[in-house]
Amino acid sequence: MRLFDIFKNKKSKTVSIEGLISMKYSEQYSDECKYIWKNYVPKSGQANCLQGELLREIEKIRYEAQDNGNINWDEDYSFFCEFISKSLLEQNFFSEEEKQEIVAIMTHLKDCGLYAKKVYDGVISEDEADPNKIAYTEDNLYDIICDKIGRLQSEHPEPIPYNVNEDIRR
Repeated sequence: MRLFDIFKNKKSKTVSIEGLISMKYSEQYSDECKYIWKNYVPKSGQANCLQGELLREIEKIRYEAQDNGNINWDEDYSFFCEFISKSLLEQNFFSEEEKQEIVAIMTHLKDCGLYAKKVYDGVISEDEADPNKIAYTEDNLYDIICDKIGRLQSEHPEPIPYNVNEDIRR
């Protein structure tokens, strides 16, 4: 292999959701996430800082998928997926590959929720439904996003102000 080919192969790595799903993942920022949860996430309602609200939202999505099979999926959960993606993509310390991971994961989680809504609303019959598309129940994708939020905390140790979204019920 020529030197050019080596650099060419390293230059752009395409992130796939299949690759992320199959990947074993160990959290790297669990201390930061524990700090956020303890200090920024209220017992009920939205957080008043970005780090707390992002962690609260991803954990709401995780709980809905793992404990409820996305049966309660609604526009709030879809909003959470979009808000988490948008907020993390705005951070300039994430590499392009990390940003691709964020988009792939949050798109997948939202797609699962929207698929579940179609099944539970009867648009897709339960006989035809693919159970693997209804809810993502493994921890790795959620843990990757939590680590991104933990890294945000590491890069910005002071709370980043967040204005409560009055349209959100969850």
